[in-house]
Amino acid sequence: MTERQPTLLRKAGKFLGKAVVALVIASCILVVYTELKVRWAKEQVENYCQRVVIGMPVAGLEAKAREMRLNYRRMADSNDMNGRFSVWEGFGMGRWFCGVEYQDGNVTVKKAAFLD
Repeated sequence: MTERQPTLLRKAGKFLGKAVVALVIASCILVVYTELKVRWAKEQVENYCQRVVIGMPVAGLEAKAREMRLNYRRMADSNDMNGRFSVWEGFGMGRWFCGVEYQDGNVTVKKAAFLD
């Protein structure tokens, strides 16, 4: 039984070592993916916000957001002529937003922001 014990310990040690290496590699991949996703979200949202010009009509801005693979949400108190909407992308702790306000169907305010 004493000869068998070192073999089991060696096997358990090898398994544990491989598990730790796999965990470290998976963590690195997740961190890199998250960083790239947040960077892409920033670029997309800033690009969208730059395309929005004060005084331009809001018609077509939702379609443009969807085309750029961004999330779009019109605020509850808004309609086609007056209101607010937000466009965003990212993760729960790394989201970029472009908030737009409009009156009479034309953009009056735009603002890009980061929520972490």
